[in-house]
Amino acid sequence: MEQTATNNRIKLTYFVARGRIEPTRLLLEMAGVPYDFDGIPAGVWRTPEGKERFLSRTPLGQLPLLEEGELVLCQSQAIDRYLARKLGLCGSTAVENARVDEVAETAGDLLMDLGLMCWDPRFAERRDEHRGQLGAKLAILEKYFSRVAPDAEHWVLPGKYTHGDVRMAYALENTLPMHPGLLQEYPKLHHAMLRFFDTDGVRQYVRSSRRPRTYTVAFAAFGGKPEETHHFTD
Repeated sequence: MEQTATNNRIKLTYFVARGRIEPTRLLLEMAGVPYDFDGIPAGVWRTPEGKERFLSRTPLGQLPLLEEGELVLCQSQAIDRYLARKLGLCGSTAVENARVDEVAETAGDLLMDLGLMCWDPRFAERRDEHRGQLGAKLAILEKYFSRVAPDAEHWVLPGKYTHGDVRMAYALENTLPMHPGLLQEYPKLHHAMLRFFDTDGVRQYVRSSRRPRTYTVAFAAFGGKPEETHHFTD
């Protein structure tokens, strides 16, 4: 049954997958903010009837979507920045926020790279080549982290997570099933990622049945099956 936003409670709409909406869910879970999630089967979205069902709600005819009272917002990074400002998960100065955005956009580049591989029909053929390319990017990223991080667990602000930290941890998590063992070659990145997912609220969510079981949808070459997606079980 289609859900509606009530009493200004946040409602998120996306496919039944982690995909582009997962950093938003991680932000809300970390902040302890209740929300509703309307999961749309990809097969439904692809039909004319399915798209028509949501076109009246989606400003640009696409997902993800955040609804809160009269606010209807799309574009995943716009959603994350809105929530970060509202929940205090950003910097307090222009310089701090510029650095947070730098981290978030770097994570976005990494997620785009991984997403393109997931949908590449030559995935199996290109997987080894991509591992080497991704390793080179992670090496640069670890040098960046060593230079700018205020401590071993946070990317911008000492002792405080921002939406940049959230997006980066999620991006790094998604390297794990595609290239097992690769992230562990970059121990600073691996440590920061693990510590974020052990944060109160996040830890409980990622080990719960509420978290989608797949990174993307079943039509993808990779990431559309539970065994192709990382799961925290400890």
